[in-house]
Amino acid sequence: MNSRERRKSRRAVAAVADDPMAGYHSDLPPPQASPNLLGGEALVEAAFKRRAGARGVEDDDDVFNPQNFARVHNKWWMDGLLPSGVLPYFAAAFGVCTAVWLLGLFIRLAARGFGQPLETVWEFTRNPEWQTQPLLLFAHFTALRLFKGIYSRNYDRAFAHLEIRREEVEAYRAWFFGKRVNLGAVLLSVPFMAYKGFVYFPSDEFLRAYGLSYRGGEAWFLMGLWSVEWVIFGYYCYLILTGAVITYRILRRHPFREPVDLVLAERHYKPLFNTTAQAASLIFCFALIHAGYLFYTGGDWSDYVGLSLLILLLAVSFLLTWDAVRRCLASSVSAAVASLERSYRGAREMLAGMQDSAGVEDDLRRIQVQLKMSLALQQMEYLQSKYESVGRREMLGMFFRMMAPVGGVVARAIRWGSLLAALGLGSAAIFQNR
Repeated sequence: MNSRERRKSRRAVAAVADDPMAGYHSDLPPPQASPNLLGGEALVEAAFKRRAGARGVEDDDDVFNPQNFARVHNKWWMDGLLPSGVLPYFAAAFGVCTAVWLLGLFIRLAARGFGQPLETVWEFTRNPEWQTQPLLLFAHFTALRLFKGIYSRNYDRAFAHLEIRREEVEAYRAWFFGKRVNLGAVLLSVPFMAYKGFVYFPSDEFLRAYGLSYRGGEAWFLMGLWSVEWVIFGYYCYLILTGAVITYRILRRHPFREPVDLVLAERHYKPLFNTTAQAASLIFCFALIHAGYLFYTGGDWSDYVGLSLLILLLAVSFLLTWDAVRRCLASSVSAAVASLERSYRGAREMLAGMQDSAGVEDDLRRIQVQLKMSLALQQMEYLQSKYESVGRREMLGMFFRMMAPVGGVVARAIRWGSLLAALGLGSAAIFQNR
């Protein structure tokens, strides 16, 4: 035995001395986890993989996705005022709203000759309109950019499953991002601005509501601010209405590319509803802010009519899209069901013509025909049920998606509130121990 073999032998003896079962470990099978543990690990891994795989889809469906704040090429007047990106956008919007508020305060101070400034500032800040107007203007700017992001990101996806040429899709893009959007927004806002300018503005109610003795610079500044907000409101109405009409027009002319069974099974029509669903989430959040503004300031009937009109247009947009999808699929579903009915009748006639013999081949043929009949009936029932359910799932999804942003905001508020409370309690404990 050489020196190398002696060293190996001594190491083996030392290992056995430390662990008497060392010699038997290699012969034993590796320890196995329990089936429940393995199943739990598989579920956790699948959940994380599904979450990672679906993250992009969830981000695409998120109304407050940062990509919605990116500036895209368009001819909108209002959207071009603010920069691209989340932080630059919010910083610029906050700066504009603050500047508007300070300009209103400066106009009131100048109207009074800058006399008794503290009393003037106190009266100005107590006015409910000036307390909430910067927040409402900020909400308008944010909603406008999000509307732009929603329609720009979902436009190409909406018609991806239709037999339509790319040139025709691009031709319709001008209705959403061209100069005609500005004209449509102004035209839709004219009735509301006319009421504000010719009915509400000259009335004594306007002076009493805002604590003014005459219609000076501050009154006209408010009128101009309301006009800007009504034009932004016109953008919302124009986009919702135009999107529904163009979707309806395209679906009347262009069918889906895939067979109707794949369209219904894979829900190729879902992208057509995504824009309306995301707009519903955005409108719901904006409606909550606007309702709070109306409750606090009182408002007038034009504000209530405008908010109701926005919700009505959203419902009309969904119903138009729903009707267009059903009309587009109706002929294909009818043709597929008619083909299955012919197949069922043919198989039934074949079964009736078979002789009732006890041969194995005859039994196999009879079973094949019966299976064909059963399959035809199941396919007919499947197509009809899928066709009848078109839009129902999207409507429920739109409702829950409307709740999602509010739930997300509440969850973030609770999380940040808990963090601030913990920091406050920790700071209080530190100062108390000193």
